[in-house]
Amino acid sequence: MESLAQVPSPGKKQQKGLYIFNAVIHDGLGKVWKNGFIHVENGVIRSLGEGIQAITTAVDMQKSEVLDAGGKHLYPGFILMNTPLGLNEIDAVRATHDMGESGAENPNAHTLPAYNTDSDLIPTIRSNGVLMAQISPRGGGIRGLSSVVQLDAWNWEDAVVKQKDGMHLAWPSRYAVKGWWAEPGNIERSKEYLTERDQLDRTFTDARMFESSLKPNVNTKLQAFSGLFSGYTTLYMHAEFGSDIVTALEFVRKHDIPKVVLVTGTQVLEVLDLIKERKIPVVVNRLHSLPVRPEDPVHLPVEVASLLKQAGVLVALDYEGGMEIMGSRNLAFLAGSAARHGISEEEALQLITINPARILGMEKSCGSLEVGKDATFFLSNGNALNMSTQKLTNAWIQGRPVSLESKQTALYMKFKKMLEEGRY
Repeated sequence: MESLAQVPSPGKKQQKGLYIFNAVIHDGLGKVWKNGFIHVENGVIRSLGEGIQAITTAVDMQKSEVLDAGGKHLYPGFILMNTPLGLNEIDAVRATHDMGESGAENPNAHTLPAYNTDSDLIPTIRSNGVLMAQISPRGGGIRGLSSVVQLDAWNWEDAVVKQKDGMHLAWPSRYAVKGWWAEPGNIERSKEYLTERDQLDRTFTDARMFESSLKPNVNTKLQAFSGLFSGYTTLYMHAEFGSDIVTALEFVRKHDIPKVVLVTGTQVLEVLDLIKERKIPVVVNRLHSLPVRPEDPVHLPVEVASLLKQAGVLVALDYEGGMEIMGSRNLAFLAGSAARHGISEEEALQLITINPARILGMEKSCGSLEVGKDATFFLSNGNALNMSTQKLTNAWIQGRPVSLESKQTALYMKFKKMLEEGRY
């Protein structure tokens, strides 16, 4: 067992082939093999299908590890969108917070160098099937740049899968929600809305002019926008109310930004036709939450992803909100809830696998189980979208075996031993 003082060490690079057979394989694209096999070499999936054709000769047996899954379920690794994982350790201790910069405009702030691979929270989330994450900044205004990492690495240089994939902008809202979840308050008009919107307009105009200029001077903030206008970097627009979403998308059109993803909640349904027309991908905030408006049905948040999926929108899930990092381990169960509200379990699985990969522009290497893709997947005793049946027994990231131990599992074993010895 790993020491309680440290996180588990990263897995070693794959040295020999891996055959897994007798598995219920969920490929992340809607197909299920009841008696499936998968063959991995050099961290890449070489073949998969039905039956046990993978084990063919004694030479194969000698060159590869062979694992009988015993009917367990094999899934592609889940991808957690829009999370400050690794940037914040203890919510109540401000000294552990490194997820946002001061000020309203920080386009050049980059989360990757601040990402802490030694966070005690990463193993707890990994043990529930989340093997990749988009590490994004928090705060208001222009938050900064996110990057995509895999969750088993010595340092951020080893962890990174895609650098500076997106810039995050929290669109100023016309309204402010008062109170908190236990004592909801009124929804009031924001007095700062017009000032904040006009400032954003000036900043993006300046950035466009800087992009087309000879750039005689160094301006790190304006230089950070260059990927947005070329289409290399995606703009993640965070907006909540329907009227704000409309204004935000008009802003995107005005400044001719090629790639945009909307990060939002239940109010997106009010502008569904606009989202469909412009083919805007949507990352839906935490499904296990209460509606923003008191007149909305209490079950509306958990239905949003299904309604978007049925409308043909490319949709993924995140866990943004209070205590979001520790709660992100429940990502799979958000998808499981969506499967009870209008879509199948295999469609719900896509909300946290292939759909995030497509939004991130990484569908050629991850998000589903296909030949030629990274061998990032896990085995579960049962349905991984159901908290009563999910229990991971093995996991691999890019073909490397990953420890499923964490501080929580170590403490469990410690106190279990105490009870067994009658020390209570």
